[in-house]
Amino acid sequence: MSDRSHDHDAAFAERVGHVLRAPERLSEDFDRALVAAIRNDQPVAPAMRRRSSMLSREWWSAPPTLSRAMNLALAASLVALVAFGARTMAPSGSTTGRVVAAMPVHDTVTLVRFVFVGQAQSVSLVGDFNQWGATPLPLHTTGAGDTWAASVPVPSGRHEYAFIVNGKHWVADPFAPRESDEFDTNSSVITVGL
Repeated sequence: MSDRSHDHDAAFAERVGHVLRAPERLSEDFDRALVAAIRNDQPVAPAMRRRSSMLSREWWSAPPTLSRAMNLALAASLVALVAFGARTMAPSGSTTGRVVAAMPVHDTVTLVRFVFVGQAQSVSLVGDFNQWGATPLPLHTTGAGDTWAASVPVPSGRHEYAFIVNGKHWVADPFAPRESDEFDTNSSVITVGL
């Protein structure tokens, strides 16, 4: 490998690393606005800039990033997989193509911000998306004193969850629909991406 190629690779790695190390920034008053909106049952103005659609001119004219390259590689892989699969699914000796229908795969994960408002020493989140606490998801104080929050990646679908306050009290989210199990334990319900 030549020194020039090594320098080019190092420069590329530094550009990619810079993008990956950049912190996600929310506006200074996001937590306060969120709590106020929850209490008033109002929508919250988006605090983060939405990414451009792949079909927009901005997306194609922006400098390339690792995620765009990964998305394009994934799309090319899927096209190759479908083309190869359709070719191998055709019966031998067949001169006509065969169409195979498949169920769509919903593997999108959405970052959901869970908020608990109340006096507590500690607050954790449990739900079917983390096997009901197999891996504890602690919430952190937001600086508003009695407001606790955490952003959690949640797959698409309907999920049940609850807060564990001070390590022992099971509390359903008062701002979400509730569900009771056969033991009359209340949990909250959230639907993501449907």
